[in-house]
Amino acid sequence: MSDAWFSNKLAPGGDTEDGCHPAEAEALKKYLRREIAAEEAARAISQPIVHSNNPGEDLPRLWALLIDALIELPSDKIESLITLAWAIENLPDLDMAGIEESKRPAHGKLWRGLPGFGHLYADIHQSIDWREKALKADATERSRLREYHVRKAEIEARLAVARLASIPIDWGYETVADALESRNAMLDFQVPAAAEWLEIAGSRFMEGATKGEGSWALDRPRDLWEGGKIMTVQRYSFWRDRLEEVQTQSKVTLQAAKKALEFMERELKTT
Repeated sequence: MSDAWFSNKLAPGGDTEDGCHPAEAEALKKYLRREIAAEEAARAISQPIVHSNNPGEDLPRLWALLIDALIELPSDKIESLITLAWAIENLPDLDMAGIEESKRPAHGKLWRGLPGFGHLYADIHQSIDWREKALKADATERSRLREYHVRKAEIEARLAVARLASIPIDWGYETVADALESRNAMLDFQVPAAAEWLEIAGSRFMEGATKGEGSWALDRPRDLWEGGKIMTVQRYSFWRDRLEEVQTQSKVTLQAAKKALEFMERELKTT
């Protein structure tokens, strides 16, 4: 985590108009280097927005910095970044009475709910053509794309479990069902991504299974399961059985499936 990463966020590609505010980069750097605690970092990183006369326009700049950090920085920083997001979520919201309505952030709040974070994340990182790109990639690029695909799954699962940024559990249902309920799944990409969700949000999935939770993400037709939109213990068990089947496909799927299966077995024993 070099100074160069933070410098680039100030002026990506040399364009200062697109960069984050220097105070935001400095606060994030100090926090990740453990020079300040999460609460102090949240107050410091929020100051440019607090004092902005157009917070609705400037707020996405801060979200973009945090999203880039989650995706690009070493994975051992993810938990700290989630903690920082919580600290920002809990900042006191400002009185917006003196700001034009058109310049206020979504829902008229700055911090509660991290307004706009989830939508910006989806706009940047939810791609419908990822499979096409993977199929066309050479071995080196395919490995890079796989790492990115799995990293996104980890971040999304952690945000969903933390109930931050309006990241829905439906994204997890979709990821796992697409990986394990379809013969056409790209196993080396989708099984490791599903495994991240199962490890991080498996307890939440089991909670949904015991309640018979419905989800739009489960309702999409897939050729290995016809259970409709309802999450059930039987479906969770099918996922476990399917992981046992696919783990032999490659070293990638073996490693991912093994970790997820260990967690799933513990969950099933407690039901």
